[in-house]
Parts: sequence; structure tokens; C-alpha cells
Amino acid sequence: MPQNVIFTLMKPLLTLFIGLFWAATVYADCAGAGLSVFPNGKSINQNSIFVLTGYAESQHVILGLNTKHAIYLKSGNKKIKLLVTEVCVGQFYLTQAVLKPETALEPGVEYTMFIDSLPEYERFEKYNRTTQEYEQVRYTVVEEIDNEKPELTENPKELKKTLVYYGCGPSVHVVFSNPAKDNSDIIVKTTVKNPGTGKETTYYIEPQGDKIKVGHGMCSGAFVFDESKHYEVEFSFMDSAGNLTAWIGDRIVFTKPTEQTDYKDE
Repeated sequence: MPQNVIFTLMKPLLTLFIGLFWAATVYADCAGAGLSVFPNGKSINQNSIFVLTGYAESQHVILGLNTKHAIYLKSGNKKIKLLVTEVCVGQFYLTQAVLKPETALEPGVEYTMFIDSLPEYERFEKYNRTTQEYEQVRYTVVEEIDNEKPELTENPKELKKTLVYYGCGPSVHVVFSNPAKDNSDIIVKTTVKNPGTGKETTYYIEPQGDKIKVGHGMCSGAFVFDESKHYEVEFSFMDSAGNLTAWIGDRIVFTKPTEQTDYKDE
């Protein structure tokens, strides 16, 4: 058989092998699991909701909540079950669940969040930057019920694109402005559509101050840009009490990053 024919036949397999090798290399050099929870502070309102995110192997925990893994708040002998109201699957090693307490939270009470039957490798704790130690996930309930939706001073706008190559893979983001204001912590329900394929992905992103980063880092992320160039995005803003300011109007059209940027642009 001619060598050019052999190469043509082997090319798809070679491409697949390279892709699998790259993915395995990225995964090997990143952490294998991780759970994080929103809101980040120590105090919550009486009608607070929670967003639990699982990275890599921890995605199995998210998908098994209240079947394999009971999740609840506990204070003394009292337990409050957390109900899963929504599950969002990201495109690169991330899955999350929106949680709502089954019964009302009592003001002045400190609750600790627990997840039962976790695998041995799993660690469900919060990192305290002040003490530089890990600690249990605890919240104290304040005497307030928050029914106010986040306010928008203007519509989000694209600010810049970043594409930074690291040893194990690229970090790719399109950065938008965050015009939302609220007395509580805000998380952004972000939906990205690929018009070419029709595929849509929705994921809750925690903004970084006045910026919303849409894309993925070296090890994980909510959104992956494929060979398509054009995309559409919409943002709905939700506070930690579950009050949602929904997106209105046409989605923002943007193009994926294609030119490398400096590390400082991240």
C-alpha cells in the first residue's frame, strides 16, 4: 500500500491520540478533585441559596447529591436538608448544583454544611485566607430576608480577550463588564451559544469584581471554544438569596480569542 494512503488512513487516529494525550497531560498536572460553595462569606440571609461546584472527580458528588450523598445544614441536633433545584454541567471538568434549604433558616443560628458518604479523597472545606488554614463550611444567619433583585447600571460589554499558554494547556477567556449591584453576593447565570452548531451551555460564574470571565483556565472551566469563531452570550444576575435579574433583549455576539496575550492580561 502506498505510504501516502497509509498516512491518510492513520491521520484521524493520530489526531485522536494527540488529543487524548493532551487531555490526559492536563488532567495529570492539575488537582484531581475539588468542591467549592457559593456564597463565600460567613453570614447569610434567612432565604439564602447555595451553589455547590465540583471539579474533575468531584463532579460525581454533584450528580449524586441526595441519592448517594445527602447534603444538609446542621446546628446542634437539627438538620435542614438542601434540595437540588438546578444542575449545570460545564464543558471542561466542572459541574454544579443550585441548592435551597427545605425549611426556613433561623436568624442568629450558625449552621455547618455537611455532605455524607464522600469518597476518601474528597475534602469539603473552605480555605480561610486570614488563618491560611482549611475549616468547615459554616454560615451564621442574619435577621434579614432579601427580596431585592440585583440592579444593573447598564448592559454588560466586552472588555478584552485573553489567550495564555501554560505548560499543560491554554487559558482562554473573553472578559465582560459586570454592571450588577446588590447588597448580597452575586453569581452570574451565563449562557453561551454556538450559532454554528446550535449548542447552548449554561453555567453560574462568580464575577471577579467588575469583570465576568467567560471561557476556561488551564485545568477547568465552564465554557470551551471549539473551531467555530462566533458565539453569543447572555447574563442573568442572581444574588445569594436567589433573586434573579433575567437577561432581556438580544444576546451579545462575540468572537473567540485567537491571538496570544501576556500573562499579566489574565
